[in-house]
Amino acid sequence: MSHILRVLFDGHQKNLRDDWFSQIEPRASDRWTELGPIGEGESQSVRVQNNTDGMRGVAKPGPIPGAQQDVVRAANERLAFDLAYLLRLPVSPVRLWSEGAPATYKTGRAISCWGFQNAMKWSEAARMGLIKPAQVQSASAMLSIARVFHTWIGDTDRKPDHTIVDLDSPDDELRFVFIDHGNSLGHTFHIGNPPIRAAQMEVANVNEDRAAMAEAADHIAQIPDEEVSRVIHRIPILFLPAPRAALILSNLLARKGNLRAALGL
Repeated sequence: MSHILRVLFDGHQKNLRDDWFSQIEPRASDRWTELGPIGEGESQSVRVQNNTDGMRGVAKPGPIPGAQQDVVRAANERLAFDLAYLLRLPVSPVRLWSEGAPATYKTGRAISCWGFQNAMKWSEAARMGLIKPAQVQSASAMLSIARVFHTWIGDTDRKPDHTIVDLDSPDDELRFVFIDHGNSLGHTFHIGNPPIRAAQMEVANVNEDRAAMAEAADHIAQIPDEEVSRVIHRIPILFLPAPRAALILSNLLARKGNLRAALGL
């Protein structure tokens, strides 16, 4: 898949993605400290920092939304990363976090790594004039591919705030990752095989690359069913009860061959 394979992860990012994909939850020695609320968003996210290497991240949900028994936000975040990993898409790595569960957090929490040392939301960077026209052009194919991916996983909440850019990117190639997939998968799939609603483009003023979208739709359709099943069923029951897992899996399998039609490709 040429458009996806050209995405460049530096050595650190690739190793981080590989490591987090291989580990569902932090290792016993891998401790995180809460640094206080971010102060925005309905999930009431909390800033966290790794005690060993100082890595920054975001834990969600906060205590109040975390008390909801039927919301599987953490599992949604993790599964979006896992499915994106299979496709080599730049979704920020996520681990599940059972600290405080199920007493305070009924279905656990997820930690998303911050992505880059010098990071900023696309919306803020654009407002400050920090994204060059050539960088926007370079992002067209991947943003278009992401629209197909987010349609597949039923994500209803895509916007520039949910894309983190690397301010140290080369002038002609913007590096970025997608975040915040709580409103996908288990949030959307309440019945078997609901109508497919096309996701919107992450950034409105970027031209769609329809060829890249068609290629992405075909690539998703060709993912073996057993690969999708494997990433679903390795999520612990605390985070994703079996009936919810079965519903997510059946919807993903039913949708993956119908994305061209849903997006008019």
